Amino acid sequence: MDAPADILPERDTSPEDAVSKFLASLAKPSRILVAISGGSDSTGLLLALHRRIAAGAHPHALFAATIDHALRPDSAGEAARVAAFCRDLGIAHETRRWIGEKPATGISAAAREARYRLLADVAAERHADLLVTGHTADDQDETVVMRTARAPSPHGLAGMAPATLYERRLWIVRPFLSVRRAAIRTFLTRNGVGWIDDPSNVNSAYERVRTRMALSQSAPDVDRTAATRRIRLSTEAANLLRATATVRHGTIVRLAPEAFDAEPEVLRHALAFQQSVLGGRSYLPAGEQMDRLAAFALSPGHGRMTVARTLCWKRRDGFYLMRENRNLPEVTVAPGRTALWDDRFLVTNGGEGEIRIGPGPDLPARDDDKALPRTLARHRARVLPHVISPKGGAPVAAVEVEAVSTEPVLAPFDHFLPVFDLAVADVLAALFGRSRYPVAPI
Repeated sequence: MDAPADILPERDTSPEDAVSKFLASLAKPSRILVAISGGSDSTGLLLALHRRIAAGAHPHALFAATIDHALRPDSAGEAARVAAFCRDLGIAHETRRWIGEKPATGISAAAREARYRLLADVAAERHADLLVTGHTADDQDETVVMRTARAPSPHGLAGMAPATLYERRLWIVRPFLSVRRAAIRTFLTRNGVGWIDDPSNVNSAYERVRTRMALSQSAPDVDRTAATRRIRLSTEAANLLRATATVRHGTIVRLAPEAFDAEPEVLRHALAFQQSVLGGRSYLPAGEQMDRLAAFALSPGHGRMTVARTLCWKRRDGFYLMRENRNLPEVTVAPGRTALWDDRFLVTNGGEGEIRIGPGPDLPARDDDKALPRTLARHRARVLPHVISPKGGAPVAAVEVEAVSTEPVLAPFDHFLPVFDLAVADVLAALFGRSRYPVAPI
């Protein structure tokens, strides 16, 4: 499914209008889980949704969940206040606590991972169709400014997507990306509803807070067309891959020579996605890496280079890519458990004893491999998961072991997939033998 440009929100709309547009966009009656922290943004979102649904305008069911990150002494009391607010509105609410040791560094990223994991659990238990969050137009501006400061790209400049698929199972929708925080607070004040101010929102130790403070002094210079350009690039990259890409042995990608007739920016985009999938990377290669690869791919002559754990081979008959043959890990998988191998395969051990998974041996090229570069054909097993014999025998391909199952992982898409990239994700899923991703709800 191509992500149409009309999924992009307008700017500076009211909370009521944003919620009405969101509810009207849903194709069927839904069970909506609202992530509410007690701050103004999520409180305003819940209240606006509740009022619209309670008025009988839409046949949707509403639930709420609060994640207590247990990072501040007041967090449990704040979660209890949110629960009481939801109870007064007649909305079913649950609180989940992030239990366990907290990391000394990277706390924001770790809290985000824990938050979505716990919210997805609640959504599954409530049979919710989607999760909605209170990200605002102000959050969007901050995100774009931060990403621009790191490395400007069509991906970063587009900011947060209006919908993102989590773990291939739950769509996260952001109805308030067109709404300013000031408008939300005016809406709450007008309705006699207060909110909780998180002290971390003024802690300059966090990059987002520093960015917010800087933006308060001057209006951000944000490209409003970046998201539309990203959708176009991803859709055209999907079309290019559909027409010119093939996959051999589940790991060798070939782009036909006609791929290089495409617009250079589209070709670069398609190559970046392939690099991430084959290299097991959650993010696209850095700008300077893609600059080198694009220059290499579009230059005359033949040759090979390695970028982002991926060997790239340019030949007269096409452009080949495969995971490079080094730094391949070994992992132990206990009985009945699943492990991630090389960030590219999920390996499930259905046997009674533990197994060791690692790279395979070099193999002679097969008769039907004569069109492939010999090095890639010889190393094809090295980059696929194999069961390592504890007795020192030859590794056995995991797919050939009855008690073991494997599933390819598309690293840039399987954890968080912005709706911007749904079209190209579906094409790559088909190439690597995966099912399509769930259709976006908006």
